[in-house]
Amino acid sequence: MAQIHRRLAAALVAAAGLATAAPAQPGSNASCAALADLKLDAARITAAEHVVPGWKIPPSLFNSFAGAATEARTSFCRVTLTIETEIKVEVWLPDIWNGRFEGVGNGGFTGALNYPEMSRAVTAGFATASTDTGHVTPKGFFDTDWIAGHPERVENFAYRGHHLMAVTAKKIVAAYYGTPARKAYFTGCSSGGWQGLSEAQRYPQDYDGIVAGAPANNFVRLQSRAFVEAYWSRRDPKGDIPNAKLTLLAKAMVAQCVAEQSVKDDFITDPRLCKFDYRAVQCKAGDKPDCLTKAQIARAKKLYDPKPAEGGVKLYPGMPLGAFAIGPIEYPHDHDPFDTVMMIQVLKEKPSWRTATFDPGRDIPPLEAELGAMLDATNPDLAAFKARGGKLVLYHGWADNVLSPYNTLDYFHAVAQKTPGADDFVRLFMIPSMGHCGGGDGPNSFDSTSAIVDWVEYDHAPETLIGFHVAQEGTIGMTRLLCAEPKVAFYKGSGSPDDAANFICKKPK
Repeated sequence: MAQIHRRLAAALVAAAGLATAAPAQPGSNASCAALADLKLDAARITAAEHVVPGWKIPPSLFNSFAGAATEARTSFCRVTLTIETEIKVEVWLPDIWNGRFEGVGNGGFTGALNYPEMSRAVTAGFATASTDTGHVTPKGFFDTDWIAGHPERVENFAYRGHHLMAVTAKKIVAAYYGTPARKAYFTGCSSGGWQGLSEAQRYPQDYDGIVAGAPANNFVRLQSRAFVEAYWSRRDPKGDIPNAKLTLLAKAMVAQCVAEQSVKDDFITDPRLCKFDYRAVQCKAGDKPDCLTKAQIARAKKLYDPKPAEGGVKLYPGMPLGAFAIGPIEYPHDHDPFDTVMMIQVLKEKPSWRTATFDPGRDIPPLEAELGAMLDATNPDLAAFKARGGKLVLYHGWADNVLSPYNTLDYFHAVAQKTPGADDFVRLFMIPSMGHCGGGDGPNSFDSTSAIVDWVEYDHAPETLIGFHVAQEGTIGMTRLLCAEPKVAFYKGSGSPDDAANFICKKPK
């Protein structure tokens, strides 16, 4: 019987177009080292080593995150490889495998491996992979020095890198364990969420389940935001709002909206349920530090507008009530967006306009015409992903002041309109108080992995989840019911508001 299983495994590997690794028991040093001889199309394995708990995780930009693991917590085979000329990938293969593969996404413009997410996945029994997408970013998350002279790197970063990672990593998984992963998943937030949506739209066969948080998928309009704010400032400099006043405004929004909620938290449950009265912060006369002038109120309404437009062109959505809106852009200054925004560096020819002459209605459409197909992941037609049984969980924090939660809502609604039967394969969870991919005073974390696995493998569509607050030191505090859009968690009226059991999901009236 064992011989039959070995022959079957060899047949499966051969069907995948692989050279069979030396027959050794997965989890051993020998079987791991044998992967170094595995032949792969357009990729070469540079090292394969078996590591054990206590192994020091290499340095990475992602390792700076609070709570990131510094040492391996389980034994696994660590495989490093290069796809094509410069796309670096690592694949971690746990000794105790749950039969699944999980690819993890990036953040910012990072050319770095996401070791914290890999550590989480491999500790849970997933074979996992991460990629730098073909560049390095030694200056930080938004380093763009890697673009000049290398336009192919932007395309790799946008979508090719993660697709090639998925295809190649799954071949390595099949070779190592003698059988393909029974299911494949992708998780990512911010740029990682954008990459997840790119996978669903462009390569629906890569993953069975995708978790995409706070996706930066509306990339061209997002990158245009800096120019739009400079445009507003140029047209009405009196509307510029100092950071101190933005803080004052955000606090006033939270105070008013919380007073109208079913539960008196320190955060807003859902900004859509609050109609903020700007008169509460408007100066009676003149300009004072504890109030906003009429011009500043007008600017604030633009900054918080869910559906802003200029010259007949839709802009990237504004921030949610209570989030600290982006501060004033003073022009000229030392960091002109024209010189630093990634999108401008990707253009084949520099445009005739500059920051000081940018006009949204005139200049955004040409940017989208040239760059949208490569950089955006806004296609709402996910019929191919749905047809193969794919499932998608979207989430976004209602206190995100980096990427607008309204952008994710817009995409969710677009999918529902474009793809028949969207409710069968996509869910969106809007998380009260969560900042950008985490943080916040309320439920700043939840178990997205179990949610997507249960849906893909057991057809348990997630209608509710349990969110919980994780403090910086790692302790877990309050819990809160999270509801699939369009429902919102309402307090039942009794019991501790820090207990999810005392809430119910309902559609707002």
